Amino acid sequence: MLNKEYKYILFDLDRTLWDLDLNAKNNVFRLLDVYGLSKIDKNHFFEMFDHINHLLWARYEKGDLSKEALRSERFYQTLLEFGVDNPVLAAEFGEEYLKSMPLQKALTPYAFEVLSGLHERGVRMAIISNGFKEVQYKKLENSGIAKFFDAVMISEEQGVHKPSPILFKRALNAIGGDKKLSLMVGDDFVNDIEGAMIFGIDQFFYNYKSVPCDGGPTYDSNDLRDLLTF
Repeated sequence: MLNKEYKYILFDLDRTLWDLDLNAKNNVFRLLDVYGLSKIDKNHFFEMFDHINHLLWARYEKGDLSKEALRSERFYQTLLEFGVDNPVLAAEFGEEYLKSMPLQKALTPYAFEVLSGLHERGVRMAIISNGFKEVQYKKLENSGIAKFFDAVMISEEQGVHKPSPILFKRALNAIGGDKKLSLMVGDDFVNDIEGAMIFGIDQFFYNYKSVPCDGGPTYDSNDLRDLLTF
């Protein structure tokens, strides 16, 4: 149960509202067929890609890897694991992956229902995301949830990544928020939850994997519907 009636809520997008894992898997499976790589074990390929992608994203968020390098390198390294050493193919695969990702529409469980309910209550909401600008806006539109948000803050446009408090401050200011009545909702403990802690607002850790959590977020839940309990 939430112990406060929040008037302003900041949401992460990927894996919190937009089901990145499912959408990415479907997209990668399709592209393996498109590029004639259907003999590769698709589940194994995706698991390897997901692992490599996480490592490279961490470098990108720290400023140690460019956006362009990330887009191709994650597939080049994955393809290498399956005996395919082809930088040109990896680059094409990476570009097509980005083009088609926004067309995927799967949301996390109850995301649409929760956003609709909060919107009906008059809660002002913003997206705060470390994703690429050319895909994040399209994800919001194509999945049908853009209408619920009063502001969208993409790190690439803002020149700063979560967990920097600067991004949280800009998002809250954009919706006219009051810190005491504000909540951050996200699945990434460092970027979303610790970032909100540093900024000084309450946090809702969308802990959909139910991992042990020692950091003490304001709320720890694997069900977004708990956001409707205040």
